[in-house]
Amino acid sequence: MAVVPAVVPDAVVASAAAVAPAPVPDAASALAAATLSADELNALVQRQFPDYAACRVTDASGTHLVMEADGARLRTRPGGTISGPEQAGLVDLAAFLLINARLGRPTPMALTTSLQISYLNRPRPGLLRTHARMAKFGRRLCVVLAELSDEAGDLAASATVTYSVPPAGAGPGTG
Repeated sequence: MAVVPAVVPDAVVASAAAVAPAPVPDAASALAAATLSADELNALVQRQFPDYAACRVTDASGTHLVMEADGARLRTRPGGTISGPEQAGLVDLAAFLLINARLGRPTPMALTTSLQISYLNRPRPGLLRTHARMAKFGRRLCVVLAELSDEAGDLAASATVTYSVPPAGAGPGTG
């Protein structure tokens, strides 16, 4: 038995092309479209964290964040060293903001579950810069690696911060 090739009218081919699915954007452009900007994160800090008025996000994406702080406005220890709790607070805030940037929405109920910090050098009052990068972004847990540097660029502290993230729409105040 001979197989006869099917003849498809041009109109059918044209209509099939018209309903073809649009190309799917790559993961990087989809992530960029969903992230909060540095300005949106700074507005979040002003609304939710007035104690951190000395902090300002200068660069943010879904994978990294840079935050600057005026160290002259932070608590110091005798001898002029920025206190350890202030340093821990800076890396924790940077991690929180990076996770919110990645989620693309303010999520006040994202909570610190673990913060491990190593103090390496004495940061003096002046410009402090925190670099945070996403190490793992899971459905429920996120891990951020953060480094705090002083005005001279010397590494003052290194931290690993783990956050518990509520599912979207889990209830009031969760995102």
